Amino acid sequence: MISCHVKWVIPAFAFPLLTLLQSCGNESTRVMPKARGLTDRVFERTERRLERGKYLAEGILQCLVCHSERNWELPGAPPVPGKEGGGQVFYDDSLFFLASSNITSDMKTGAGTWTDDMLARAIREGVGHDGRALHPQMWYSSFRALSEEDLASVVVYVRSLPPVKKSFPPRRLPARRLEDIASDPEPLTEPVPEPDLSTSVSRGAYLMGLADCSGCHTAWEAPYIPGIYGGGNLVDRRKTDGSVEEVFSSNITLDPSGISYYDDSLFIEVMRTGRVRAREINAIMPWIAFRSLTDNDLTAVFSYLRTQRPVSHILDNSQEPTSCPMCGQEHGEGKFNASKLDLVDPVHVPDNDLAQFAGSYENPEFSISFHVVRDTLRGESSGDTIDFVMDADSFFHAREWPAPISFERDSSGRIVSMTSHEELEYVSVRR
Repeated sequence: MISCHVKWVIPAFAFPLLTLLQSCGNESTRVMPKARGLTDRVFERTERRLERGKYLAEGILQCLVCHSERNWELPGAPPVPGKEGGGQVFYDDSLFFLASSNITSDMKTGAGTWTDDMLARAIREGVGHDGRALHPQMWYSSFRALSEEDLASVVVYVRSLPPVKKSFPPRRLPARRLEDIASDPEPLTEPVPEPDLSTSVSRGAYLMGLADCSGCHTAWEAPYIPGIYGGGNLVDRRKTDGSVEEVFSSNITLDPSGISYYDDSLFIEVMRTGRVRAREINAIMPWIAFRSLTDNDLTAVFSYLRTQRPVSHILDNSQEPTSCPMCGQEHGEGKFNASKLDLVDPVHVPDNDLAQFAGSYENPEFSISFHVVRDTLRGESSGDTIDFVMDADSFFHAREWPAPISFERDSSGRIVSMTSHEELEYVSVRR
């Protein structure tokens, strides 16, 4: 067994209890994010771009789902007609206020005076027209993968939205949260290449990345993480009466506990109708946007899901919550799950073998460092200790880690890196 001591980063959409005790930040004194200078570029308006932008913005990017009032009385909670793009309130109480922007062409309350590059920078880099860092409820980290042409198409479409007169007060968030938000944006200084759409799987990977499906269908905030796309992420929305509706995201891996009974046609039917096995999908899952995708794109999404590691995690929001040893939460059918480590057939690792892992590893993409000394894997920052066990295939597993990790060797047999086998393989290089 090895132990990993790491600092967990709270996901962008989470509000830790600690922040409730902190004063709210004043936007006039906010910390400004790193940002590139705006340019005077203008994206040519063409019918092709308008059509592509509409397809992306109303579909996989879910722009109108977030930037519109929605009718929660109708299946899928579609945007209220005539208010598309006008923005909506996410939080509004004595402590917090957060709303999505009015992105319509209204000159006074919307984005009518914003330049093309202001919109482009906001969409992919998370910096608003006024230079402030956008709340990560705006999924710019996922939209960062938008190719240059797709970005231009989205901007052309957004600029075509009819004006909606609707304004919001400034956001009101804890001062510490505003500082965290300001540290997130990273400028894009090079063009983003066109995605690889040559195969159904690569097309599906591009689409699912834009939609951030793993962000919702992975239990990132749970005490234990069953696995990528294994469900168990607690998602909520505040109703107009002030109450909060909560649901756990589904396991969408092709494990028997997930959607192994799906085929291409059933997957498409579910996305089109918002119903599966005579049950209606909660509108918190924005199938209302995904239903507009073409059969080819929906098939591609399912093709990509087929390539992902199956995760054993039974969930059912219609059942009485019970304690789940897999994710450490209480949800429907939770009692029928086992701990992740109970599903692993562990092997003993001799001390001499553990000693080979000794060294420092760094992942520059996430600025995370690990240090291994004999039988202890320790992050350079403080946090929770995570115990890993190794299986017969030399993969290490932990309840708190979303995927197995492995140590890679060079041709001489020296361990040179540590890889987390997630949706994408994240490699920490030995220093």
